[in-house]
Formats: sequence, structure tokens, C-alpha cells
Amino acid sequence: MNRLIKLNNLILFVVLTTGCANISKFSIDSIELDVPEEWNTKIPYNNSLTGEWWKQFKDENLEKFITEFQKNSPDLKSIAKNRLIAYQSSKINSAGIFPSFNANIRADTSVQNLTGFGEAGSALFGAEEGKVVSFENRTAGLGLNLQWELDIWGRVLNGRKAAKKSYKASSYDLSYLGFSSIIRATQLYFRAIEAYGQLKINEESYQSLVEIRDLVKDRYERGLKSSLDYRLAETSVLTSKVSIETRKLQLNNLNRRLEVLVGKYPKGEYEISKILPQNIPDINSSIPADLITRRPDIKSLLLKVESEELLLAQARRNLFPGIMLNGTGGTSAQKLEDIFNDDYGIWNVGLSLTAPIFNGGRLRAAAKLQESVKDKSKDDLLNGLLNAFSEVEQLLELEESLVTQQISINSAVKQSLDAYNLSKERYDKGVTILESVLNTQRQYNNIKSQYLSLSRQRIDNRLSLLLALGGNSN
Repeated sequence: MNRLIKLNNLILFVVLTTGCANISKFSIDSIELDVPEEWNTKIPYNNSLTGEWWKQFKDENLEKFITEFQKNSPDLKSIAKNRLIAYQSSKINSAGIFPSFNANIRADTSVQNLTGFGEAGSALFGAEEGKVVSFENRTAGLGLNLQWELDIWGRVLNGRKAAKKSYKASSYDLSYLGFSSIIRATQLYFRAIEAYGQLKINEESYQSLVEIRDLVKDRYERGLKSSLDYRLAETSVLTSKVSIETRKLQLNNLNRRLEVLVGKYPKGEYEISKILPQNIPDINSSIPADLITRRPDIKSLLLKVESEELLLAQARRNLFPGIMLNGTGGTSAQKLEDIFNDDYGIWNVGLSLTAPIFNGGRLRAAAKLQESVKDKSKDDLLNGLLNAFSEVEQLLELEESLVTQQISINSAVKQSLDAYNLSKERYDKGVTILESVLNTQRQYNNIKSQYLSLSRQRIDNRLSLLLALGGNSN
């Protein structure tokens, strides 16, 4: 008995001294990363930016599209379902800290046939000779069962905290995914507008080439121009017609994608605006350090590190003894109507201690594994931060480049139009050849096409920048 007492005391001492062991709480400051105070490129910001950033485009069709997308998008509905799944999963993982109660009602009937005992058995129970002897036993009961792990080491509590942080991380991921979906949908909308504009440029080019062809044809028939000029002009018209069909197909495909995004049958008839907006949303002022608190995906990575820290603590505490409170209570009677009678009540309560002694090193290996998972989550956070900084810097640099290109292209549009008109005049006077006219006409339309594409790219880049900076909330 004394030996048993000493052993119990030893176990208690070990548990109490090791149970207080804890791991250091993770801090973002522990990541060695030299973050500058400002971005390398000046950020175009406006502190008046609101949550409904798309209204700054002043495009009614866009506002209608965003409204339909937010209401009917299958992608957003799927994200909402995933958020609900994540919440329910966190509830399951957090439930271990509470006691478990189960109730049961039973009613049993047993019949014992005594024929096998022979005549002696029959005579014993007073049965007539030749008759089968049996008796019935009926019992009924009402019971409550209790199981509750006494979380003296915080093992279950750490698991609960980890589950909550994991759910919060998932929420940030889904929020960022939802915001990203709206941004990408808006970018697709403007791609459709660009496709419409490119189609109109091709149609205008076609009309110009038809006019040139008709002029050359008239002069060819009058013997003023060679058949080569006429054939060159006709070839240009036919080639332009092919380009128009290609642009139509592209526009219809983009419209179908827009219709799918808002949950409509893809007919290729979605209503869009005809020109790109002149107004582009500004961005809230920001510094590199703000990304940690602004971007949901970075906050998610940070929470995942904290969650893995808690799971590591839980894995280490699995090495400690577990204490379980067990209890039962209820009634047991021969009649069903007596199960609510206190006179037939029974109950018991007790504690059980389970200590891991030998498990082949499984628990220690599990703790080592969780430590590796935690370290990887820190690496993922660092990588996420670096990629986020790089993304913003690249988009800011591209912003400057696109502005410079657009200014140059805008000037080139006028110059190429003047060159085209001059070449037509020179051709009418017989000073230059038809190929020169066709080349200047082609160059003029190519430059117009480039200008339209750059305008759309600026909008696209600004939206990507809005996303990269973590949204638009003040």
C-alpha cells in the first residue's frame, strides 16, 4: 500500500511540474524581414474611397452587373457555403471542452424455458405433467450518462482555441476570395467593353478600306490605275472582314462568360456599356507595413501560425495523464411506469486517470510532426508577405509605365491620322503608291487599338492594385 501511495505521489509530481510547460507565443515581429517605410513607387491614393468602389466608374451597366453578381453568382454562393462549412467544423472541434450528457430509456423482457430441466424442473415450478414450463422477467430503466475530461493541462482548451483561429483564418481566406471574385468579374466586364471597342475599330477600318477599294476600282476601270492596285485594295477589304468576324466571336464569348458569372444562360447578349469609363477609382493611402493588417490572406496566414502553435501545445500535453469524470444516474424497475419513481433510483460517479506509458513513441512523434507543421506555417507566412510586397511594387511600377505609354499613344493617334490623310491626298495626286496608303491606314487603326487596350489595362491594373492592397476600407 505504501509503495502504491509513493507511486501516485510521483505521478502527481511529474504531472504538476511538466503541466506548466508552455511554448512561446508567436509574434509577427519574430520574422526577420526588412520592410521599408514607403513604397518604391508613389501610390495614387484618395482617402475618400468608399466600400462601393465600382460606383466611381460612373457606369450604370457596371453597377447593375455588380448587383447581379453579388446576388446570383454561383462562385459567391459556393464561398458562402464554404464559410458555413468552416463554421460548423469549428463548432465540432471546439465541443470537446464541454461535458457529454447522454440519456437513454430501456425496456427489456426475457423468457426462460425450463423444459430442458426435465421433470424435476417442471415439478419444482408446479407444472402439470407434459406441459412446457417457462417464466418471464421484465425490467425498465431511465438513465443519464456523463463524461467530462477535466482539462487541467489545457489540452482541450488549446484545441478549442486552435479551432477558433483556424475558422477565423478560413473566414479571411474566403473574404479575400470573395473580394477577388468581384475584382476579376469587373475586369472581365471591362474586357468585354474593350472587345466591343476593338470590333468598332475594325468596322471603321473596313469601311475606310471599302472606300479606298471603290476609288481604286473606279480608276482601274477607267484605265488610270493598274490591276495590282485594285487587287491590293480588294485583299485588304477581305482581310478586314475576317478580323471583324474574329472580334465578333471574341465579344460574344466574353458576354457569355459575364452571363455565367451572374447565373444566366450564356446567350452572348449581356448588356454592357459601349465605351470604357474615364474615371478610375483611387486607392487608400498605404505603407508596406499596412499589408499585415489590411490583406485578409496575410491575416489568415498569421492566424494559421497561431493555430499551429496551439496545436503543438496540445500535442505535447497528450503526453500527460488524462483525468475523466464519469457519472451515471437513473432508475431501474420491473414496471415501465415506475422508471420515474425515485424509489427505484440508482447512481454512481467516479474519476479515472489514464497515463500513457508505452505507445511505441507515437505521441512524441505526433508532437514532433506538429512542430514541423508549425515551422512550415511560419515559412508560408514569410513567403506570403514577400509575395504580397512584390505584387504591390510590380503593380505600382506598371501603373506608372501604363500612364507614360498612354500619353505617348494618345499623341501617336493624332499623328497617325494625319499621316493617313496625307497619304490619301498624295495618292490622289499620283505622288505615292497605294501600298503606302494601306500601310498608313493599317498603322492608324493599330495605334487606335493599342490606345484602347492600354486604357483597359490601366483599369485592370488599378483593380489589381486595389486587391493587392487588401481592399478599400479606411
